[in-house]
Amino acid sequence: MNRPSLRRALALLLAAALTLSLFSCARLTPSEKFRELLEELPALAVSGDSLSVNFLFEYPENFGIEPLPYEHDFSTAEDYADGAEDLQDLLDSLHGIPLEKLTEEEQLHYRVIEDYFTRALRLYDYYYLDNSYLGAFLGYQAQLPLLLTELHFNSASEIDAYFHLLETTGDAFRQYADYEAERIAAGYGLCQDMLDGVIGQCDTLVEQGCDFLADAFSAQIDAADFLADEVKSATRERHDALLAESFLPAYAQLSRDLGALTGSPEPLGLAHFEGGQDYYEALVQSNVGTDLTISGIKAKLMTAIEADMLALQALFIAHPELEDLDYGTVGSEFCDFTTAEETVAYLARATAEDFPALPQLNYTVRPVPEALQDNFSPAAYVTDTIDSPLSSPQSIYLNGDFTPDLFPTIAHEGYPGHMYQGIYYKSLQAPAVRYLIDYAGYSEGWATYVEHYAPQYAPSQALSNELYTLNDHLSLLVTALFDVGIHYDGWTLEQLQEQASYFYGEIEEEDAREMYLLILESPGNYLNYCLGGLLFGQLRARAEEALGDGFSPAEFHKVILDAGPASFPILSSLVDRYIENARG
Repeated sequence: MNRPSLRRALALLLAAALTLSLFSCARLTPSEKFRELLEELPALAVSGDSLSVNFLFEYPENFGIEPLPYEHDFSTAEDYADGAEDLQDLLDSLHGIPLEKLTEEEQLHYRVIEDYFTRALRLYDYYYLDNSYLGAFLGYQAQLPLLLTELHFNSASEIDAYFHLLETTGDAFRQYADYEAERIAAGYGLCQDMLDGVIGQCDTLVEQGCDFLADAFSAQIDAADFLADEVKSATRERHDALLAESFLPAYAQLSRDLGALTGSPEPLGLAHFEGGQDYYEALVQSNVGTDLTISGIKAKLMTAIEADMLALQALFIAHPELEDLDYGTVGSEFCDFTTAEETVAYLARATAEDFPALPQLNYTVRPVPEALQDNFSPAAYVTDTIDSPLSSPQSIYLNGDFTPDLFPTIAHEGYPGHMYQGIYYKSLQAPAVRYLIDYAGYSEGWATYVEHYAPQYAPSQALSNELYTLNDHLSLLVTALFDVGIHYDGWTLEQLQEQASYFYGEIEEEDAREMYLLILESPGNYLNYCLGGLLFGQLRARAEEALGDGFSPAEFHKVILDAGPASFPILSSLVDRYIENARG
């Protein structure tokens, strides 16, 4: 689970101001110009009224950001047009700093910034396809309640800013419903099944209420030493009133407003929309951080699928007893731990030789509120603020009770996955803008890579673990291929059911529909995980083949982690340099 998307904010607020900044320091050396630019970027990139401010900074004023009442995100077509123009101005101005005159570290930051915005620029030609807000699982309205439990308050003004957000949720949701009606009229809107999914999510939240949000806020107020006791009591009362009178009614109203819309009767992927295939390729290349075309990606997926199927076949030939295995128990033998905390502590010890050490680790495992469980993944890590101490507690959410088959999942979300990677890079004290930029292919790819790497360290090395890991990896590859099939090749629901039956055996239409809608809601999302993890694995394989016995997992992982979020062409060049240096 990531902080709210910053791509629009970065693109729409950053570029014009950067142009002025770059031209205002003409007498400085290239390194001085670039360092000054890096220092100014956070204030230029993040608006003080964005909810993202709270997730990014403990004290935004220290970065020159003026805190304002939080507003819900929305971009108009004019915003997109202006953003594209300003992004191009930014890139033109950035190219005015000679890259070769910067230090090695500055060159890396330069290349990442240039790469990130060059990729983002392509998406601004697709307003209706790129600018969407609603979804049953990953939509803004679905993630908002849990995101709000993660807010922190260091002043009364931050509480007031949050209250403004609650008060205006109804206005924002009406804007989203009106915009969805506009998208439908233009031929780009959600299908009826997806609209029904959003409506169902809203209805569930209204029915079950927001006690979890009230409890989280109350805990924050208890710890607010800047408020007197009588003020704390009044603040809680106002919060309860806003939830009951503004926030929950906004979800009820959104449900009614969407119920008045009529989406397309047949669910169809991006390939069926004007410009959909081109947008999908640009989206995948931007989010993953790859230059591969969709045809190149499909070839990689098919090669990996064939390799996994051959590995499974060899496993069953070598161990025919697996044929009699109860598949309901596969994954239950990774460990005998009863909590996620035990698992994180064990993984931190067991993987210590293969990953750089962390300065410290402090985290809390929290349950996913019951009202959100049906529309939530098995677990999630919430990213930390940029300027909080390394000792500040991290948050991992667990959807239900911990079971041993979640061992790889905890590796993905916790250690050495998202939480580990986030704390490690934060300890390097990189320029703040590097924490604003994220490639999902890097973050989710890293977590997926270690998820399938960690089972070798499981306390139990039962044969069923290998079967579980291979099956899980193959399933992810197949789902990523389905993502491409639906959104680029234009598969219908019937075609997906046919392909799924080929890989999984007979599959019911209702199960195929659920799979189809999940992929439909988030184009390219599975490629962030699958392709990202696959590309990390290929980088490692290349280094291992080149260095042989001289290969060090810890040194390889350090190269990747020290780079921070970056595209795979940039990471590939860093791995090549690592290989060259290791060869001496």
